[in-house]
Amino acid sequence: MNKDLEEKYLSVIEDNVNVGKSNVGVEFVILILGIAAIFGMVYIFADNISNLFIDKMSTETQMKIENSISSNVSLDIDKNSKHVKKLNELRDKIISLDPELQNKSSFKIFEVKNKEINAFVIPNGTIYFTSGLLNKINDEETLAFILAHEMGHYAHRDHLKSISRDIIVYTLTSIFSNNQQNVNMTLNSISGLHALKYSRNQERNADRYANTVVYKLYGNNNGAVKFFEFLEKEEKTPEFLQYFSTHPATRERIKMLKGRNF
Repeated sequence: MNKDLEEKYLSVIEDNVNVGKSNVGVEFVILILGIAAIFGMVYIFADNISNLFIDKMSTETQMKIENSISSNVSLDIDKNSKHVKKLNELRDKIISLDPELQNKSSFKIFEVKNKEINAFVIPNGTIYFTSGLLNKINDEETLAFILAHEMGHYAHRDHLKSISRDIIVYTLTSIFSNNQQNVNMTLNSISGLHALKYSRNQERNADRYANTVVYKLYGNNNGAVKFFEFLEKEEKTPEFLQYFSTHPATRERIKMLKGRNF
């Protein structure tokens, strides 16, 4: 009797149009892949729109925005050190090679009294080198590469592109999440990983820019390769963590420079 009831029950389910016959697990995977594909397109769209918009921006507008968002950096700096004087000479040589740098920022350079090995540029083109870097690296070609890399970020308007992209992504994420916390957290995680990839691409482009500059100045990129080989010895971070970093793996950058794979 129980067996008969079971067969009748199964028969009713099979004939009921309200009961799905597909595999729930497969449908879930398809849904997730579909969502990932949609948001992948959203972020690609954001990248392309922000890049196009910033590239078309006039120099006058660019400089106004850069100055407005470049607040005074509170650092212990030295603008008259022997290192800065040498960097200023290199800066002038680099500017003479690229019209994209001319008649824009004055590219002031400061030495930051800090033991870390670092250099960075802020949106208005001001460039900072740490004492930790300058005390360990004296080679002119290497310094020229590092300086050209930072100036490459400015030439490509990377700061403005990143800000523009973040605004677009934030707006789209807010629309799609519809204030649902779980969805918003998921989208922010996807957005964060994509932002890291976007940053790594900007770093690669700055490397390419700097590599071109040092070839024009010295006829080789030995200083560039020497710099990343130095960094590789200093690093203690496993290479696989590059996917969670704003910069490409150092080994990858050395390989690119040595192979001139641009």
